[in-house]
Amino acid sequence: MIREGSINIPFLYAAGKAGSEFLVALRDRQQLLGSHCPACARTVAPARAFCPGCGGEEMPSVDIGPGAALVSWTDVPGRGVFALVRPDGADNAMLHKLLGPAEGLRPGSRLRAVFADERQGHITDIEGFEILGEGS
Repeated sequence: MIREGSINIPFLYAAGKAGSEFLVALRDRQQLLGSHCPACARTVAPARAFCPGCGGEEMPSVDIGPGAALVSWTDVPGRGVFALVRPDGADNAMLHKLLGPAEGLRPGSRLRAVFADERQGHITDIEGFEILGEGS
């Protein structure tokens, strides 16, 4: 027998030092932060405490975006368009919502982060990424 259902499990998440800096920058300055690894010269988004490439632990925060390039996307019926976006200055992509239709999108299309009017220190302080045009 299989019974369908869901379980709501409330929890608290400790964002850590790098994650907290990232969320405070979104909330207070409408700014995207990444982390730069001096060991391998990789810049990752959002900000992290250690390098996912080489494991380096010295990861100073750096400004990235608000511009971005579209990497990939999917249209989720009833929920909108979600995409992997590579913020300017970052070497990786992050998942977020696109503000606009999926028609005419191409990898490399230019995007820009749009911040929510009321921010709370959450990833949804970025309302989404608006589509600016085709990339180069």
